[in-house]
Amino acid sequence: MGTSGTCTLCGVEDEDSFHVFMRCAHATSLWKAMSEVWSLPRVELIRNTGKEWLLQLLVSIPETQRAPTLVTIWRIWHAHNEMTHKKPCPSIEGSRRFLISYLNSLMMIKQFPNADVVKGKMVVDPDQGFKRATEGGANRPSQKKRWILPKPGKMKLNVDGAYTMISAGAGMILRDSTGEVIFSACRALENCRDATEAELLAIEEGLRLALLWTQMEVTLETDCAESLEFIQQSTPNTSIYASRITVIRELLGERETKVVKISRDVNGVGLARVHGRTGFWLRSFPEEVAVAISNDCSSCSD
Repeated sequence: MGTSGTCTLCGVEDEDSFHVFMRCAHATSLWKAMSEVWSLPRVELIRNTGKEWLLQLLVSIPETQRAPTLVTIWRIWHAHNEMTHKKPCPSIEGSRRFLISYLNSLMMIKQFPNADVVKGKMVVDPDQGFKRATEGGANRPSQKKRWILPKPGKMKLNVDGAYTMISAGAGMILRDSTGEVIFSACRALENCRDATEAELLAIEEGLRLALLWTQMEVTLETDCAESLEFIQQSTPNTSIYASRITVIRELLGERETKVVKISRDVNGVGLARVHGRTGFWLRSFPEEVAVAISNDCSSCSD
């Protein structure tokens, strides 16, 4: 079979590795998009020095740029293969969101090696890179954290949002000053953008149910710092979550309700882990969270 050395995608230049990763139209668009969120080497300064141009590039750039550079190249190759085999090309925005989430997950695993990273809501330090967040303090004894009962005449609403590339869910549970469950609920989420939106949806759904099932003052507990920051901002929100945050602020204004940040270690009753399931239990809860509820009550009585 006769073959041509010209790039089959753009038809402009000969297709070698430098063209595929640095010069082809899709590649340059993705480099531009990722440069808006990551510190990447400037494409126009990268030169084709021969077969080892990529190795030479990785040696010459700061360590903090190497991982973002490699995953960007990896995604370009994936898109190139998809188009070569006549499959739909991933959108630039879709690839951007995927790479941000993917690299954050990798750093999260490295920075928090002993933590539950399924929900992806720990704060990742980009400057820390792939170093453990526990360095220098790994041998310090950890103090057992406890969930604290609400005061008499008040309620506590624990909410949780979970997100993966495959599925997303929201969970919520309302308890009184004795630890008795007023209601528990979970909801499968469709078309959810990320972990932050999953948490905001859990907060919104939890508030709606709490306003319906109790007249008492409610303290809402979330383990997502970003969601809490969005809600408590004094200025109008202009993020992609703006409409969701507006609704939550309106619900908070209907009755005296506090929203506080708690540790993920004491928010284990989150029903968001029940992926793909929607349900509501009045004065009850599913078996999946029975152990976590029991542990909460035990720790409160220690």
